[in-house]
Amino acid sequence: MQRRILLASGLAIVVMATSGCGSAPKDAPKLAPVAGVLKYKGAPIPDVSLTFYPAKGPAGTGLTDAKGAFQIKTNGQLGAAVGKHKVTASLPQQSGTIPPADGNEIALIKIATIPAKYSDQSTTDLSLDIAVGGNKEVVLDLTD
Repeated sequence: MQRRILLASGLAIVVMATSGCGSAPKDAPKLAPVAGVLKYKGAPIPDVSLTFYPAKGPAGTGLTDAKGAFQIKTNGQLGAAVGKHKVTASLPQQSGTIPPADGNEIALIKIATIPAKYSDQSTTDLSLDIAVGGNKEVVLDLTD
């Protein structure tokens, strides 16, 4: 009998502790899907980190794939806050080490570069208005 009471009590504690897990807080911003392609001078750019800064709410982030395609996530959920965003784009930091002379020097030269103004929220001129229904075919084309 004591075992059943202990088991039932333990189960009740687990249910109470996990209730509400996985749900967004009541004051969380409305998210809408955002996906697209990042280009520089018309060519897709791989491995670029994107950050979407809304006027209010948490920032959304994403990383471009080999074809420049991206999806934005906010707090681990697909989508970005509905409304206007400033967008930054930055390349990963290089290690600063010199690679061995193994024939891959050409690959190092081909590493993409983008204008520095896009890496900072205060200098970027890239912006996007996220609609309630989302923006699933965004083309962000960076210029000099």
